[in-house]
Amino acid sequence: MDDAGRVNVSGAGIDGATGVRPGVPRERRAPDPGAHWDRPEQQHDLTPLARSGLLHATPVFGTAAPPRALSGAVRRLAYRVPEHRATRWALLLAGDRLDVIEHRLAAGLWLLPIAAALAVGYVGVSRALRR
Repeated sequence: MDDAGRVNVSGAGIDGATGVRPGVPRERRAPDPGAHWDRPEQQHDLTPLARSGLLHATPVFGTAAPPRALSGAVRRLAYRVPEHRATRWALLLAGDRLDVIEHRLAAGLWLLPIAAALAVGYVGVSRALRR
């Protein structure tokens, strides 16, 4: 206790002067490192992926997985439904699942020529052994 009858508690003083507050170093603004940002070039043909209420696509908009095949058709259909409908989000999820299936099927396409060659070879060898 001090002379005025106040209790001195260690760490107290959040309402104190700025120089004695414990959180003041974190409250200071960091010096500007001179960072700059250039607006990226706008992507073309955004109509199938347009969001309602936006005049332009956001700067971080990207098409890492552009809509294609059946999954793209489902996504285009989803973007015609208003955002507040659960149908839109269900269609977008279905489009994502279809995209995964399409990619897995495409990844296995390289097996078709190998399987065909093995089948032709098997038939040829089995006919040769029957003679």
